[in-house]
Amino acid sequence: MTPIDIPTIERQARELRAAEIRRLNGLFAERLALLLKLATGSALAGARALGETLRPLFAWNPQKSTAPVAVSIEPAMARLNNAVRSLFSWNPQERRS
Repeated sequence: MTPIDIPTIERQARELRAAEIRRLNGLFAERLALLLKLATGSALAGARALGETLRPLFAWNPQKSTAPVAVSIEPAMARLNNAVRSLFSWNPQERRS
């Protein structure tokens, strides 16, 4: 019978364990980076849509025109729709009609 080399087996097991931990850490870091990139893109798109929604409130010039303003909710609804879509979409720049 050949003797069992326990220290060599333990060393190889430690090396395999360390390699597996490095592999899992790499996968975790890669997926975390992708998640942060997607979350940042969604947050920026949401902020941009919120800015577009709030812009008319701060860009109003009463001397610009004397014609009566037509009351329409459609532009506000479109901006609100774009804001909500940008928060929940994986590609915030894509606007489907």
